[in-house]
Amino acid sequence: MNTAFRGAALALLPMLVAACASPGASPGAAPVSRAASASTSTSASASEPAFVLLGELHDNPEHHRARAAQLRELIAREPQTVVVFEQFSRAEDAAVARARQDRPGDVEAVIDAAKLDRQGWRWPLHQPLFEAALQSPASVRGGNLDRDQARRIVREGDAAWPAELLALRSRVSWNEAQQDALRKDVQDGHCGAMPEAMLPGMVQAQRARDAAMAQAMLDARRSGAKRVVLIAGNGHVRRDVAVPVYLRAAGVPASDIDAIAYLEPGSAVPDGGYDRIERAPAPPREDPCAQFKR
Repeated sequence: MNTAFRGAALALLPMLVAACASPGASPGAAPVSRAASASTSTSASASEPAFVLLGELHDNPEHHRARAAQLRELIAREPQTVVVFEQFSRAEDAAVARARQDRPGDVEAVIDAAKLDRQGWRWPLHQPLFEAALQSPASVRGGNLDRDQARRIVREGDAAWPAELLALRSRVSWNEAQQDALRKDVQDGHCGAMPEAMLPGMVQAQRARDAAMAQAMLDARRSGAKRVVLIAGNGHVRRDVAVPVYLRAAGVPASDIDAIAYLEPGSAVPDGGYDRIERAPAPPREDPCAQFKR
């Protein structure tokens, strides 16, 4: 990657952190789902998946309100739940735990400790989710890479991957179709505006972030959580190319993973990408591709 492209890629990383700028970006046919029309059960069941992934379009407040309600139900049925947030990095877990202990229920104190990018995540859009988690017995952890680490992966590739994530990735059977699908997802998420020369590094960063979120979920489960819930963008909860791929590589049975996308009416869905689809109306919004066109 030449100097000009490298600089442009690093400038675009904040946009990748809030991936899928275009609400209609997900391509593909109708979903193949094992629970496409299922509603959330109102009673606890031993057969419920231990790994629940709740997707979103980041700028849709109805998605956040609906998922907050679902999160409360999940925690009520299983208090020994850990909620993993894409919105902050794994490196901030200790600070978040201290803030929660010192200021119980104080959302602002926790997101300060988490170093949440308020502007990038358009705070307080995600506030209902943080309130649902923090005003409950559930534990909270970060799932993401920090931004500097993601930048290094864009520049340096495998050499910049954390060792544990590289080891997890090595267990994944990754094929050309998955690589092409992820390339298209990243490009569509940037409204088709990304130069081809930048895509390999950005795809690397996307895979690393998926692996990081999967590792955070696996660590939470190994630490005793009976259920782990991931709060992330729809692109990260796809069964075919994202976090579930790394969970499966670590030995989690497919039946123990429930990947739920929150979309808008008319949004296309990748074939086999999700177990369930929930839809909510689109909010008033400016052209989500305007920043990329500029």
